[in-house]
Amino acid sequence: MKGLGRTGMLWLGTSCLIMALCLAGAAHVDAATFRITFKDGNRVEVPYCWEKGATIFFEIPGGVAGIPKTQIARIEEVLASREMSLDQTVNRADLYVDGGPKEEEAMVQLIRQAVPQADLEALSPEEAALLLGGTDGSRAAPASVRLYRTTVHPKGDFSEWMRLKNDGAVLVVQYLLSGSDDLLSRRFHVLLYDGSDRLLRKEPCQVQELEIPKKLAAKLGLRDKLFLVVATLQPDPKVRRYELASATP
Repeated sequence: MKGLGRTGMLWLGTSCLIMALCLAGAAHVDAATFRITFKDGNRVEVPYCWEKGATIFFEIPGGVAGIPKTQIARIEEVLASREMSLDQTVNRADLYVDGGPKEEEAMVQLIRQAVPQADLEALSPEEAALLLGGTDGSRAAPASVRLYRTTVHPKGDFSEWMRLKNDGAVLVVQYLLSGSDDLLSRRFHVLLYDGSDRLLRKEPCQVQELEIPKKLAAKLGLRDKLFLVVATLQPDPKVRRYELASATP
């Protein structure tokens, strides 16, 4: 392993790197927007990274780490993360925009109308808890350098338990994203994790552009294009957390 030189750059093995980031504290990881998953199963989360030649670089406390691309399985942009429990059946609608209650309610209604739900019926928290077997439905819940920096900004996060035609229940999650780029060609997945933070499976998402009245967009301070990313999740008691991610192109 090479030491820290005048350029402040380190080449680390993945085990040493994981230890270094853990010693740096959780605040560094919580602020991350990109997850680098190594072929040995370890992963780190960083605000940004860049690719030069056959190496991926990113900042760590005290310098810059470089990892050969041959040791990296994938790089994903993590856009949102939520805890999940079948005991928490209250629907959620969170908007991250500047506007009054009237404008925010209009935006929520616009999003609900944008997603066709012909095979789904809205459930109250009590009905969802009954279908899921719960007991308390009222509980709240590039010259060869390539830069990986987020260009997508979350503007809303919604979830609602719905009834299927066969009387089962599913959780419909919707994410409102803004960005100057066209997100219709991006592939988004909802990643489902168990209580030990092990990845259980990926669920594909549908993406559609959301058209909103210009006056409403101005009142909410929205200037870029808006996209709605939707996934339907089957109830699974092993799932304790889910997050929205997109593989880097």
